[in-house]
Amino acid sequence: MVRRSTLVLIVIFAILVGFAWLFQRYQANKSDNAATATATISLANIYNLNGKQVNGVIISNAAGDKIEFYRDSGSTPWTIVDLPDDQVDSFQIDSITAQLFTITAQETLTQSPPLDSIGLDTPAYTIILTTAEGEQWITNVGSPTPIGSGYYIRIDSSPIVIVDKLVMDDVLNMLSDPPVIHTPTPEITPVTVSATQIETQVTPTP
Repeated sequence: MVRRSTLVLIVIFAILVGFAWLFQRYQANKSDNAATATATISLANIYNLNGKQVNGVIISNAAGDKIEFYRDSGSTPWTIVDLPDDQVDSFQIDSITAQLFTITAQETLTQSPPLDSIGLDTPAYTIILTTAEGEQWITNVGSPTPIGSGYYIRIDSSPIVIVDKLVMDDVLNMLSDPPVIHTPTPEITPVTVSATQIETQVTPTP
C-alpha cells in the first residue's frame, strides 16, 4: 500500500515537472515571437536626409498644375514662387514638409506589380525635393491602396513602397490649397439715411 502511494506520488511529481518544463518552453517561444514581431514592425524613413538640408520643394500633378516652395537655408522662412513673401504662411509649410521629410514606409514591395495597376505608369503627383548641394529626390505618387490607408510611391528608381495616406494628403493638398495668409475682408457698415435728411439735402435754399 505504501509502495503504491509512493509510486502515485512519483508519477504526479513527474507530471508536474513535465508541465513546468513545457510551460517554460511556451513562455520562451512566446517571447521570441514577440521580439521577432517587434523587429518586423520597425519602419524606415523613405528619405535618407535631414529636413534642414532641403531648400526646394516642387509639387505637380498629371494635369500640369505646379507649386514651388523655396528657402535660402534650413533656418530661413519658406516662400512660394510668384507670391509675395508677406502672403506666405511659412509656419504651415514648415509643419507639413517636416511630416514629408520624416514619412516612413509602411511596406516595401519586394516584387513590383504592373505600374499601371498602381497608378505609377502615369503618376498622379510628382514631388521634387532639392537640397542645398543641388541633389534632387524625385518622388512619384501613384494610386491609393485597395483599403485606402496608403499611397503607392516610388523615389527615383528605388523599390515601390506604401506610405501613410493622411500624411501624404496633407502634402499634396498644398497644390490645390496653397498655404497662404488670408487677409480678412473689411466689414462694410451700412449707413441708414432718413427721409428727413434726404428732404433736407434736396430742398433748395431760398
